[in-house]
Amino acid sequence: MTLRVHIDTDCGVDDALALAMLARAHDSIEVGSVSAVFGNTYVDQAAANARGVLRLAGCGAEVYIGAGSGLAKRRVERMRPAHGADGLNGAGFSQRWKLPELDRGHGVSLLAFAARRRITGLFLGPLTNLAQGLLDDPVAFRDWRPTIMAGAFVVEGKAAGGADFNSWSDPEALQRILEAGVRPRLMPMDISSRITLSRAALEAGAACCGSPLSARLNRAVGGYIDFHAQVWGTVEACHPHDAVAAASLIAPDAFTFEPARLRVSVDGVRQGRIERIDGAPNAEVCVGVDVAAVEALIVATLFGTRAVAT
Repeated sequence: MTLRVHIDTDCGVDDALALAMLARAHDSIEVGSVSAVFGNTYVDQAAANARGVLRLAGCGAEVYIGAGSGLAKRRVERMRPAHGADGLNGAGFSQRWKLPELDRGHGVSLLAFAARRRITGLFLGPLTNLAQGLLDDPVAFRDWRPTIMAGAFVVEGKAAGGADFNSWSDPEALQRILEAGVRPRLMPMDISSRITLSRAALEAGAACCGSPLSARLNRAVGGYIDFHAQVWGTVEACHPHDAVAAASLIAPDAFTFEPARLRVSVDGVRQGRIERIDGAPNAEVCVGVDVAAVEALIVATLFGTRAVAT
């Protein structure tokens, strides 16, 4: 059965890999709609990147421009070291198309529609769009179970204080979601950092596939791999965090989730850090992954090849 998905993205490099995977997973996934949010790049560029990736992958889903800053209106960084100013290390897409805005008049109804219809949600950036949607129609989102890329428990995230970047960028949004009856499924860095995608596998896959999108993704990934060498110590490889979250929709049997009650720090030196606390569960956390299966799945879905991600 095909899973219909709404994706919310701050389309940087690993987001682009995730979008390409889901657009190409025709047998199991239908990308219904996409919203952009600030994060790896500014929101207009994130939307252009998402649209460009989807169109090159043959997907006609509409892309909406969402929140340009977090709920607390903190200053937004315009350049992320792993993603460059345009989110794709110089391979970003043109903004010549005028895209619709995910405003409170139209966009909230789109997210509420997805939640009411129990369309699967996948949130790959800061959670501002979802948190804003909760203000106008909280009932629609109750017990919705979107998958979100968030959390760094044992692994230390690379944002200030050791948080993961998404939670650190808008901790108030995550707190609102955890308190509002949404039941998110977290893909933490503890799991996504176990998955490694090598430069050799990417180059071999792109050569085998031979598509314009594969060539562009390969250009974008170069700076991302260089950043990983600096901060993670990987050798000619990267952790494709958002692609791992996407893989959990394509191959759910390769992942193990467990219920948990979570709390997020909204300020101070621990801004964005998520911790488990006692009490009734308000989320699920991914705690296990079949590493070999997911690495092979990412390469096979991206490029239509059975090359091994080593």
